[in-house]
Amino acid sequence: MQEDFVRMGLHGYGYIGRIHVLASQLHIAAGQTAPSINWESAVVRDLGTAAAKQARRVFPFVTDDISALSERNLEAIDIASPNHAHLAPFQLAVEKGWSIYCEKPISHDLSEATEMVEAASQADLVTQVALVYRFHPAVIEARDWLLSGKLGRPLTFRAELLHGGYLNPDRPMSWRLQNAASGGGAVMDLGIHLFDTLHMLLGPVDHLTATTRTFIDSRRGPHGTEPVTVDDWASATLTMRQGTVGTVEVSRVHYGRERDVMDIVCERGVLHIPLERYEGVSVTTLDDGMSVPVSHSPSLQPFSPKYAQSTLLNLHATGLAAFASRIRGASVDIPVPTVDDALAGQAVAHAVMESGRAGGDRVSMDRFLAAHGCLPRIYAR
Repeated sequence: MQEDFVRMGLHGYGYIGRIHVLASQLHIAAGQTAPSINWESAVVRDLGTAAAKQARRVFPFVTDDISALSERNLEAIDIASPNHAHLAPFQLAVEKGWSIYCEKPISHDLSEATEMVEAASQADLVTQVALVYRFHPAVIEARDWLLSGKLGRPLTFRAELLHGGYLNPDRPMSWRLQNAASGGGAVMDLGIHLFDTLHMLLGPVDHLTATTRTFIDSRRGPHGTEPVTVDDWASATLTMRQGTVGTVEVSRVHYGRERDVMDIVCERGVLHIPLERYEGVSVTTLDDGMSVPVSHSPSLQPFSPKYAQSTLLNLHATGLAAFASRIRGASVDIPVPTVDDALAGQAVAHAVMESGRAGGDRVSMDRFLAAHGCLPRIYAR
């Protein structure tokens, strides 16, 4: 008899790791038709930290040694540690044949990420990355509209993730502000979500130009003032292979109301995707009465108002439910974000940063990928 739960280990019990655990409980409480997640083990950086103390309240086994997981009876691992720490748990999962759920990006380094994707592919593992906007009800509905063809050809788009978490210059240094650990700033942290969502809705990027800025170039660290080595803000113009053109703006130094939104203008209507709100797509059409029927896998159904929490938590819950369902062999009728998809989004992020460093030079994605020995499936078609 097939078990109705998945035995999972967690690597990293900081903020995002706790969000993953909380989200998995939400999908159980809301009665989503997906296997539950049994959090069996956790790996923390230091057993003497507050995070380790908290982890002991949730997990039956807590360690600071990744190799100790080898003896645990796991089916999957959730990698929620800092970007530069993903490789070791990823390699262990490949060695053990565990399914992999990983935070984005899968690595701080594009070459390392490419090798990780190849290893997972050769091992034929179930993989998924927390590019959770793919599970937003409005994104799923927007894809239905675009696939129906009723709105005609997509012409332009505008996508924004404008957050203010690092506007305060007194906020201390963290690994997210160091390129060697994170692989990028706002472009990698926020932009990768938008690049992945655009891949899902509009296909691959043909070429791009970008401007990037670091407005707060130093922060207080444990040993005094340290340089910030990533971007705070970026704006990029992307031309897709199918001809659609648009802009992506990301910021971690925004002020006032944060903006998480995407608009796609088509020949016969406009799709408004409110990423910051947990609701469906808003469609304005030239023809009255136009509609598209929506029907998707049970694990993708939106939460009812009685159980819905924040948009972020809801999307993580749906993503984890989809992952658990896929481990048990169920199909999910949207393209879920695998490690290969995450590699594609990360490659665009690196191309944006390259253009920004070069003062806005045009970057061809085909040439960029060839130069880096990287060819995600969406770009191989």
